[in-house]
Amino acid sequence: MSRFLIFRLRRRRAVSALIGGVIVLCLLLTALGTIVLISQQYDQYQQTVSNMAQYSNQQWSENLVAISPGLAIVNSTISGWSTTTSTCGSNTGTTEYNCYNATISNRGTVGVQITRIYINSTGLTGSGCSSPNPQPCILNPSIGIAPYTFNEANQFINPGQVNYRVTLALPTGVALPNPNPAFPKNTIVIATSRGNVFSFQWPFQASIFGQTQSAYSQGNMKVAYTGTYVSSKDYYGASGNTFPNGPYCHNETLQNYPAGPGYAEKLTNIAGVTGGTLYFVNPWITSTILESGGTTFYIYVIIINTGQQAYSPTAGSVDITGPGSGNHLSSLSLFGVYYNGAFYPPATSPVIAPGSYYYAIYQISYVEVGTPPTSSVMWWGGASITNGLNSNAEDQSFFSGTILVSGLWIRYETSSGTGGCA
Repeated sequence: MSRFLIFRLRRRRAVSALIGGVIVLCLLLTALGTIVLISQQYDQYQQTVSNMAQYSNQQWSENLVAISPGLAIVNSTISGWSTTTSTCGSNTGTTEYNCYNATISNRGTVGVQITRIYINSTGLTGSGCSSPNPQPCILNPSIGIAPYTFNEANQFINPGQVNYRVTLALPTGVALPNPNPAFPKNTIVIATSRGNVFSFQWPFQASIFGQTQSAYSQGNMKVAYTGTYVSSKDYYGASGNTFPNGPYCHNETLQNYPAGPGYAEKLTNIAGVTGGTLYFVNPWITSTILESGGTTFYIYVIIINTGQQAYSPTAGSVDITGPGSGNHLSSLSLFGVYYNGAFYPPATSPVIAPGSYYYAIYQISYVEVGTPPTSSVMWWGGASITNGLNSNAEDQSFFSGTILVSGLWIRYETSSGTGGCA
């Protein structure tokens, strides 16, 4: 074989080895690139899984709870929502919106962003958030107050924040039903940015206190007074009562029976009362009225028959005690019952069917102010109701109930003797 042929064979082997080396290197680089790419993709996957797990934990950590009263009607001007001042409610002249303060607590461990609020009024037609109004009402955050909005400045609730108020605005033609006694008529649903939904019903129905057989009280009460000081002068619009301060600090708009907890209430044809009419206002009085010797106090408590049997309430008592020594109001007898717009003395008490409600009215017969108040304070107490005076109230027909009433606020006056708000 010639030297030239041998040289060519050797050169071809060298080229082949070089090409093979390049191919092997390409394979190694491809494998390395694939490993790096897979590793990066896996890291991104793990990061996504970690973020999703963290997001899921945060989602499960959200816990919004509505605090009593759930919603509170706003009867005042609202400033600070954007740069405008708008009117809510009827006590300030022209009403622009029906506004409500939602009281919410964040019991979770993360902050919560409210993105939308839904309200649905059930069991009604043409009232609240029901047909023909939008059903449900959909409220979005807004910098400026407008119908079907809530204040954007209040949509974030920090962890552990309690009694946080979120102001809602509805058109004047959409008023949420608020029956008296309180019974849930509205469902409020709060949606958050993490996709959670929290809901509560309003008005809140109070817990049962001391129920025995078929007596149950809402705990709601109002107070009336006659004599030296008369509550007929103490509602918004009464003679001598000009907003914002009436003679004795009350500004409720007067309504006939039944009236909601935000209003004064006129009860007529009441036997044993001069003029036959009592004007009940929300339960607060001034220290001057409390200490006056010529004023007679009346208190009513709303009671519901939640039992299975009807009964006739014929007796009861009330006792309300204040801080300090020897401070309380009491009555050892039931003055009467107001039921379906009519008054009944205890001897002629009507039959209260299961599911019905009535007003138990007590005339305060004993007033003691052992330690005159030196500041505004709350007096607390309870009431009782029974059919024990009925001759047939025996065995299964007997009932009695103990009622925890709402507090009686005693407003202190620095200038005694006026009965006013000064």
